[in-house]
Amino acid sequence: MNASAERISFESSANKDYLDNGYCVIDMPEMPQSLLNSFDYMPRDTHSPGRLREIRLTQYIGYWEEGEWFFATLPPRKYVQSADYIRLAEAGGVPRHREQIIGDPTPLIAAVLDQLPVQLDDMFQINVNQIRVIANKDYKGITVPEGPHRDGHEFSVIAVAKRHNVRGGETQVIDPKTREILFRTTLAENQAILIDDERYIHYATNIEPEEGDMGYRDIWVIEINRWHNRAYGPAHERASLA
Repeated sequence: MNASAERISFESSANKDYLDNGYCVIDMPEMPQSLLNSFDYMPRDTHSPGRLREIRLTQYIGYWEEGEWFFATLPPRKYVQSADYIRLAEAGGVPRHREQIIGDPTPLIAAVLDQLPVQLDDMFQINVNQIRVIANKDYKGITVPEGPHRDGHEFSVIAVAKRHNVRGGETQVIDPKTREILFRTTLAENQAILIDDERYIHYATNIEPEEGDMGYRDIWVIEINRWHNRAYGPAHERASLA
């Protein structure tokens, strides 16, 4: 099969809901217990002192060859999001340190790319954020302090790894012009939502303990761009910090 035919056949297998709507909910593959256990000993996000969030980040390059996805870890750099998209003083246009994920989350990336209308002759740059948001008697479970927003990528993905003793955390897909909520759902464990980040803004409501004093929500936030449009490296950092 030549590259053009391979690309067409792959795009035709993309998730129909995504093709029709620009977003869809999918089931994610089960991950090794060792990787899920690593949520229990993550470092606190020191850039967000007003909320109790723990986080790691690994960045990848990915490509398709001979029927499968290949991923390689990129050298660690500061995580930078433009203040054009993240209008929060602690985050937008701020170089943030992130320790690397312990373990291999790339099956999650492959499962997502399999559902998207991507071209197989492209290379991709992917951010995988591993996040635990904690709600207790001292801290509100603020999932999205910046409010409804774009991440500034081509595709944004939120996948839930675990919900422990919490209610809330409803994910919303919103029209950026009218601010109408077009879709809302509370993702279950091992579910993910794929969003056209160039078309929509998104939000997630706060969480709070269902019983007692403490609960948490473990999520993967996956951000995907074609390599030529990557959110990685000195050119991206220079533009985002300008």
